[in-house]
Order: sequence, then structure tokens, then C-alpha cells
Amino acid sequence: MSPAARKPRAPDPGTVCRELCELAGSGRLPRFLVLKSPPRGESEPWFAEQVLEAARAFGRTQPGLDVLEVDGGSPDFEPGHLDGFLGAASLFGNGRALVFGRAAKPLQRWPRLAQSLVAAAADPAGPAWLIVQAEGLAKTAKAALDKALKSLAGGARSESFRRLYADPPPWKPDPDQSEAALFVAAEGRVRGLRMERGAAGLLVSLTGGRPSELVQALEHFALLGKPHVDEDDVRATVAHGAEGNAFEFAEAVLVGDAATALRVLGRLRARGLHSWDGRRIAARDAYSLIVSVLAGERRKTAVVHAALARGAELAAGLREAGVAAGGPPARRMEERLRVCGTEQLDRVRAGLRQVEREVKSGRWPGTLGALEWLALHAHRSRRRAASSRA
Repeated sequence: MSPAARKPRAPDPGTVCRELCELAGSGRLPRFLVLKSPPRGESEPWFAEQVLEAARAFGRTQPGLDVLEVDGGSPDFEPGHLDGFLGAASLFGNGRALVFGRAAKPLQRWPRLAQSLVAAAADPAGPAWLIVQAEGLAKTAKAALDKALKSLAGGARSESFRRLYADPPPWKPDPDQSEAALFVAAEGRVRGLRMERGAAGLLVSLTGGRPSELVQALEHFALLGKPHVDEDDVRATVAHGAEGNAFEFAEAVLVGDAATALRVLGRLRARGLHSWDGRRIAARDAYSLIVSVLAGERRKTAVVHAALARGAELAAGLREAGVAAGGPPARRMEERLRVCGTEQLDRVRAGLRQVEREVKSGRWPGTLGALEWLALHAHRSRRRAASSRA
């Protein structure tokens, strides 16, 4: 297939969410909007909830607009009230609108509700707009709703929201180019924030790809009055808890400082780890976070090392690795490179592979023990490398 004939790539969930929120906030929503689960991948309800909230906020500002807000997940939900609203005239004479959240269970329990919603959308005297959050519908109910939507002549739209991809695409391995990092940059612009190079990717590596946590961090930066956010800002604000410990452990392992690495693990064993917003992190999740941060820092160091070996300047190597070419991040990398050569990088990579293999197979049930082994392995390998050079 020629490039010109390729099917255009579907917009990412963040872009679709912002578009629908803008339409909701300006009163330009389609007559009938259904938000449902994606055909593939895991659903991310946060996006649908933002659209519903934008619609609620708009409806509350419109004098005389009779807006019914229904929570289908409430134990007090009764279909009769909704049926009555759909079939009645406006109490104020200026129109009606419906925001139907968590509608999957009611639509499955009372199949006629889908028909009532479609009939109301098709009726010229019906509500001005209807939004239905139908994520989690069973296959049969979803097929019935899709069929009902197709029966409308126009004005209907359905969208689905999946999880953001937290890893960058293989053809563009820059952490700032992951879908989640691009979401961070776009949401930051909405809030008047500029994410400097490496900051968005670092935020994703620290907090994961969940939009709620990413936006919470951005709103924290906005409250601090930081129009420009760099890697150090992310570390100082987000990484003072579990993530900060993870970076301290990674630095210690890469330079072969077993004492510091074991001291970090001792704090974890004694007090546990908490995320930047105060949530306690389970031991298994703490292990995954620490291994992920170490693997990411090892990769960045290897990229810079390879660039220097080709004769490139340090600044060029830092840019290639997605590290800010000036300030504390550059100084930390320069100091790391003095003691972390090719052999140490290879040893750390081999150690990471072994602990992942042993933990996942169940042969090493204790994740903290695996990390302790990794710290000692890297320390011993550094000592062997120093002895061989001598």
C-alpha cells in the first residue's frame, strides 16, 4: 500500500477528549453522544468523565435549560424517572438535556432504555442533547446500542477512550514522544505550562500513564506558578517520595555504590514507599517502579556513552538521550559517565534481566531481596572492572 493510500491514524484519546470538552463547553455537542469502551485495549473512564463534567458545567450556566443528571451506578437508580424525563415536555419551556453517567448496568438490565434514548434523540421535540457514558457494556447490549445509533438519520456520535500509551513508539524512542508524554505537553499548554525537553517523559516515567495522575501533577505545577517545567522541577515536586528513592537507587547502582543502594532499600523495608501525592505503594509496585527507573536511566546513559564513542559532543549525546543539555541533569550525567563505562552498563543490563527473570518465574519470591542482589551485583562488577584495569 502506498503512503498516500494509508488509512489515517485515529486521534489519540487526549485529543478526542479535548475536542469533546470544547464542544460541550460551547454548547455545540451532537444531539446524541455515546461514550463507550474501546474495541481493543483497556478502557480509561477519566476521559469520559471530563466530557460529562464539561457538559454539566455548560448546562448549569444556561437559564431555563432543564438538565437531568443521572448516575446509573447509584443503588437508587430507577428507570421510571428517566423514562418520564425523556417523554415529558420541558418544565421551563427552553429545552431539556441529559447527562447519563455510568449507564452500562442500567442499559443491560433494562434493554428498553436504549430504545427510549434513541427515540428521544430522534424526536424533534426531544432533549437538545443527550450524553450517555456506556463504558463496560456487555457485547450483546453494545451491539444493540450500536444498531439503535445507526437508525438515527444524523446527529449521533460515539467515541471510545482507551488507556494512553506510556512507552514511546519504537521508531521514535524519545520518552517525550510517548502518547502519555504528548498528552502531558498538550494539557500543560492548556494550563499555561511549558514542559521543557525531558520533563514530560520523566513525569510519565514517575507517575505512569494514567491521565488523572498526570493532570494532578500539572495542576500542582500551575499552583506553584511555574510557567516552565524542567526535569529538576519534576523531580523536586513529584519525586520526593517513592520516585525520588527510585532515582537515588538507580544512580547508586549505575555508579556501583552498593552502600547507598542498600541504604535506600533499608528505608523501603522499614517505612515502605509513598508516591508524591501521599499514597502508599505496595512492595511489588515499588519494585516495578525502581526497576523501571533504573532501566530508563541505564538506557539514557548508554545512549550518551555511544554518542561520545562516535566522537560527538556531550551536548549532542544528551539531546539524543532526551536529557537537558544544561543544568543539573547534564552535570549528573557527566559525573555518572566518569565511573559508569560500557562494562558497567552491560553488567547492570544483565543484572536487570536476571532479576526480572527470577522474580517473574517465582524463583525469587522476595522483590526486595532481588533488588539487594542487583545492588551487590553492580558493586562487585565495578570492583572487578577496576581491578582488571589496574
